[in-house]
Amino acid sequence: MITIEQLKQSSDLIKKNRPAYQLILDFYARIFLAQEQSKQTIECRPVIIEPDLLKIKQKYEMPLIDQSEFTIDNKSAEHLFNTICDLAYEFAPKLSSNAQFLKKTAKTESFNLETLFSAILNNQDSTLRDLARLLNIPEHELVFFGYASIAPSLRICSEQLEAYLIDMPDLKKGYCPVCGNHPDMAFLDKDGHRHLKCCFCAHEWLVKRMGCVFCDNNDKDYQQYFFSDEEKEYRVHLCDNCHNYIKLVDLRQIDRAFYPKLEQITTLHLDIKAKEKGYTNAGTLANDVSL
Repeated sequence: MITIEQLKQSSDLIKKNRPAYQLILDFYARIFLAQEQSKQTIECRPVIIEPDLLKIKQKYEMPLIDQSEFTIDNKSAEHLFNTICDLAYEFAPKLSSNAQFLKKTAKTESFNLETLFSAILNNQDSTLRDLARLLNIPEHELVFFGYASIAPSLRICSEQLEAYLIDMPDLKKGYCPVCGNHPDMAFLDKDGHRHLKCCFCAHEWLVKRMGCVFCDNNDKDYQQYFFSDEEKEYRVHLCDNCHNYIKLVDLRQIDRAFYPKLEQITTLHLDIKAKEKGYTNAGTLANDVSL
């Protein structure tokens, strides 16, 4: 578990080594710090899974819950929403105007933050489109602010649910054992074992070392990867069966505390290269915006 001080140190070290990411990290690192601080005060009602249902989920290798079942500390999320709007106003020029408008509008009856949070949890695309149209704000920006605000609650709830996984065998599947969502990145631990991180609740789980994490194809003729000699800690795996890619961080190659969200943001150049090659990432959420 990374501490807030370690997060700050890792951010500073990455900015020093990669000056091109200075502007992005000035914004995102502050968001990550705000999220970590928010986690310390969150109170989420635990999700209870009855023993009989748990046995069924274990038998059929099902995730513990659907993402709509996550519980949110709305008061904490609303406070974080305002904080993120303030950070965007100060450190994200392209978001500044909309951030200021959203913070102001959230205090009126015309925009209910709980509606936004619920729409994200329930994958209600039509509601999100209607909200974006009503507010005259790009949908991906609205989702960014909303998701970033509830992310700490999702993580707390996910950590609570992990207790149900203790006595269950490792599924080692390409979907999150907590909520069933796709991974947005992978990493090798100090022993060389491969883990995935959920794009939605940030749960991390162990998987097989080889093969595509999205379609489970293990044919070496369909699996490719690329990396740079200047960034040996990173590798991008490509699958020619499902045309997905995933970024991988080798923790044996880094000398800083590992915070997945930092690594995700500061490797956007790898996403661009993979997409130029014609690959997509099924675990990508609309929670990353340009500055």
